[in-house]
Formats: sequence, structure tokens, C-alpha cells
Amino acid sequence: MTDQTIRWGILGAGVIAHKMADAINLASDNQLLAVASRTPSKADAFAAEYDITAETYESLLTRDDIDVVYIATTHNFHADNALLALEHGKNLVIEKPFTVNAAEAQAIVDKARATKCFVMEAIWTRFLPSMLSLKEHISEGAIGQVKAAHVTFGGIAPDHYRGRLYDPAVAGGVTLDMGIYPVSMLCAALGKLPEVVSAQCVFTDTGVDEITSFQLRFPGPILATVNTSFNLMLGQEMTLYGDAGTLSYENFQGQSEYTLKQIEGREYAHTGTVGAENAENGFVHQVEEAARCLRKGLGESPIIPLEESVAIMKVLDQIRAKLPLRYDFE
Repeated sequence: MTDQTIRWGILGAGVIAHKMADAINLASDNQLLAVASRTPSKADAFAAEYDITAETYESLLTRDDIDVVYIATTHNFHADNALLALEHGKNLVIEKPFTVNAAEAQAIVDKARATKCFVMEAIWTRFLPSMLSLKEHISEGAIGQVKAAHVTFGGIAPDHYRGRLYDPAVAGGVTLDMGIYPVSMLCAALGKLPEVVSAQCVFTDTGVDEITSFQLRFPGPILATVNTSFNLMLGQEMTLYGDAGTLSYENFQGQSEYTLKQIEGREYAHTGTVGAENAENGFVHQVEEAARCLRKGLGESPIIPLEESVAIMKVLDQIRAKLPLRYDFE
């Protein structure tokens, strides 16, 4: 698979599937061939829009001309969908969160290694050039030893997301849907995994978390506080505080630049804006990374290894345990 066009299929035909379909079509040497949905009319409409074929899950997974499948279903279905696809020997890109819990995540990883299939979590912010640049600045000591971090990530969810977010039957709530972004980005920036110190939330009438705040302790030690909500205009910003400076990344899902402030004595002496250009559709970078890995014959991406995806699901398990929030189907 060294130089060939990477051919894609998609399971699921919702909003996120459309963004990924656009990204596949924008990425060079990638081609979208088919979509499948448990609702045939949705698959038909999606296929007509992108000039591809509509399939059932089973017919898509048995096609020999599809190199990799993107799982775009709601996350309560990710484990079942992934395990079925791996049974058919399909390489996978799985929309975030990887699964509902760590046990499901580990089952996918074990099956992927047994079948020698490539699997990658599609948490698109991890693959942005700006995020990779930020990680490099931190590792090079641009702000010295990081000692604290703060992340806010919240807004009022669009109407087409709200039914899913409020529904415990599909693992709704803010922690799995939005809280994973701050956790995963902090793990990437710091190159470390945390323990959960504390967590609390405000529940909706349906029993899922609407506003969640938690504190993480990374080795160092580094203390991080995260606030997230799908129903408050919290905005989005990650700030890392080091003993030699501060790095602030505002609008980390929308812009390519972040602010670096370096300290001399007790004052900020040097302030500048740095970063790297991201594609307008940020999903393009995860498409390109999956294609790069497939052409190299890799089983996982070094940007977010499978063990890290499992470890992050363990962190989210710990947060939900402290709220507490558990879904009836778990």
C-alpha cells in the first residue's frame, strides 16, 4: 500500500460523517467509495451527495476495494462497530471518544493486534499542525518546567447535536463528548498521563452531565483544571503555566496560532504569536495521518498510540466515577 490511493468507507451518515467525507475528498490520494447506515434513507441521501455507493454495514465491510473504514456512529456503538469491522479485516479510524469506557477500548486494541489491522482514534485536534507545534515548544522548554494548566471548553450545542447529548441511552453528556478534548490535548502537550484528583458536575433532567469541572494531577507535579459544558458559553482556551513563561492557545479548534509569553525576573519580557497553519477543514490532517500510516504498514499512529487512547478512556472512566455517571448499558 506504499503509493496507492487510500480508499475509504464510512459507517454512519450523521453530521460528523459529512465533515469527514469532505476532508477525505480534500486530501490528496484519498478517495471515498461508500457509506453505510442502519437507516437506508440516510445512506442513500449521503451517497447521492458525494457520488458514492450506499451499502449495508455487512456489504460495506465485505468489499475488497475499501482500505479503511471511518466509524462515525454515536459512541455507544463504537465498540460493536469496530469489532465487527475487525472481524472482516478492515483498518479503522474511530471517531472520538474511542469508546464509552476503557474495557471497550482495550477489547478493540486486542482485536486489532490479533487481526494485524491499523486502528486510530479520530480526535482531530491531536493531528493539527498547530497542536504538533505547541507540543514541540513545550518539549523544547519554551516556558520552562510546566507546573499548572487550565482549559475551558464549552458552548451552546447546535440543535442537531442536542438530542444525542441529552440521551443516556447513547452515552450522552459533556464528559465523553467534549471533556475528552481537554484531557487528550493536555496529555499530548505534556507527554504524560494524569490521575484524576476531583470531579463534579451539574446533571440534566435526563441524568447526564451538562457542566463538568475536574482537576488532574500529572507527574511533575503539574496541576490542571478543566471546565466544560455543552450548554454554557465558556469559550475555548488552553493555558499552560511554566516557571519560565506561559503559553495560551485560544480557540484551539479554530485558529492556527497561540501566544507564547516568556519571563525575565518577575515580568513578561517577550511575547509573541507562534503556531503552524491548519487546513480550513481540520479533519484533513487526521485523514492524511491515517493514509501515511497505512502506506507505511503501521498498526497505529505515533501521534496518538492505541495504548494512549485506552489510557485516556481510563481517565474519563475515573472522572465519571467521581461524578458519578454510569450508563445503564455498561
